[in-house]
Amino acid sequence: MGRKMSVLLIVLILFGSVLAGCSSQAGNGAKDTNSTKDTLTIGVPDAPVYMDPQIQAAVGTYRITTQIFDRLVSLDNNMKIVPSLAESWEVENETTTVFHLRKGVKFHNGEEMKAEDVKYSLERTIASPGVNYNYLIIKDIIIVDDYTIKLVTKQPFNALLYRLTLDAAAIVSKKAATSDKDFNKHPIGAGPYKFVSWDLGGDVVLEAFPDYYKGEPKIKKLIFKHIPEAINRSIGLETGEIDLAYDLAITDLDKVKNNKNLKVEEVTSTTVNYLGFNTKKPNLDDVRVRKAIAYALNTKDIIDIVFNGTATPAHNTMLPPNLSGSVPDTVKYDYNLDKAKSLLAEAGHPNGFKTTLWVPDTQVLKSAAEVVQGQLSKIGIDVEIKLMQSGTFYSSTGKGEHDLFFMTKTSIDPDSMLRAIYHSEAFGLSGNRSFWATKEVDAMLDKASETTDPDEAKQLYADVQKIVADQVPVIPIAIEHLNAGMQSKVNGFGLYPGKTHYIYGTYFGK
Repeated sequence: MGRKMSVLLIVLILFGSVLAGCSSQAGNGAKDTNSTKDTLTIGVPDAPVYMDPQIQAAVGTYRITTQIFDRLVSLDNNMKIVPSLAESWEVENETTTVFHLRKGVKFHNGEEMKAEDVKYSLERTIASPGVNYNYLIIKDIIIVDDYTIKLVTKQPFNALLYRLTLDAAAIVSKKAATSDKDFNKHPIGAGPYKFVSWDLGGDVVLEAFPDYYKGEPKIKKLIFKHIPEAINRSIGLETGEIDLAYDLAITDLDKVKNNKNLKVEEVTSTTVNYLGFNTKKPNLDDVRVRKAIAYALNTKDIIDIVFNGTATPAHNTMLPPNLSGSVPDTVKYDYNLDKAKSLLAEAGHPNGFKTTLWVPDTQVLKSAAEVVQGQLSKIGIDVEIKLMQSGTFYSSTGKGEHDLFFMTKTSIDPDSMLRAIYHSEAFGLSGNRSFWATKEVDAMLDKASETTDPDEAKQLYADVQKIVADQVPVIPIAIEHLNAGMQSKVNGFGLYPGKTHYIYGTYFGK
């Protein structure tokens, strides 16, 4: 009997504990409902490849690191250069620019940012083969004092400030970045948010940096959730699991817009989707084969099927119309299967051939690859799609292991776009995955970046676009239109045409 009473007493105690727990949870729930929301959950299509912005250029990485790190100068959402860690600058002569650093800027480890950190960061970028093609122009970095630094270029370079706005030019803590491996696991910047965690699924957690020089962010915690499928990002918005979602499917936009609890932002990007050729591989080293494929592609159908008709045709140039120097359709490849088959036969492939098409694991590029696969089958080219994790894709194509490849390139000035795709110094990880270049094009790109005459630069870029369109190392397909869906209470967020998007300034309204 005593034993039964003991058991009953234990059960009652446990039951009482559960009730207390439920009461506590209900109380916490009520408190959360009435308190100000301070965590923003963001659904992103691409997982980051690294947390270190100076290892390899990838949008999935930079959408995270641009919150952790700042640069000397930045581009705002209107693509205007604005001061950042450098409060001012002046051109000393045609090869030297002097930057005056803000005083009192703190890194997340508490150290003050000084000129030695800037020098270390830019030298680190120049030494990294994954991002350095944009910075090889820099000849010397001279520390004048703790808050003044000079950048000297090898020759006049009219795109220097644009280069310094890129995420690869992030200013890192010299003291924290002594080991690349450790720094990638625990990145230390001077941006508005501090790194907290990065799990194997791709999700990243950041927290507000209270000593940020522009003021502590209003939103105290960011959770970037890797959600590859666009439909699931839309569902996450509808259920409230996601506060902000990048790159919704075009077909979901109307549904999100018609939901009174949600809203959508849209902007034309500077991102070009393109099909590339590894010109070092058999068959693809023949310009007639590349032209045959260009004639076999119906880019209108690709845009209609993949982008639901909302993307802008690239018109045979990698320069979007919002970048200076864009000259569309200098060489045209109108859809013509007979012409395509004739060129294939002339190249010795009357019955086509087999090849592979390498694609990073994103919904848009996967869909585009499937459409291309179907279109090329009409001229006898049997395409096997190799879908792979983004990090593996970028690494393997950087080594030249691929045949055809489908990817995107985002840029904010004509030199960085054309140099990455067509210059010999950008072979591999730096961007030129077609491994096509000529001394003539190299020289023209170099001269265009050096001239102080805008008209001369535009003419040189026009000439480059004509040459590369004729040789077809890549086929520009479409210019993306960016979008983001969000809860109606999310305010202050704006889309950056360069795709990385700043969270700082975003807040929850009533």
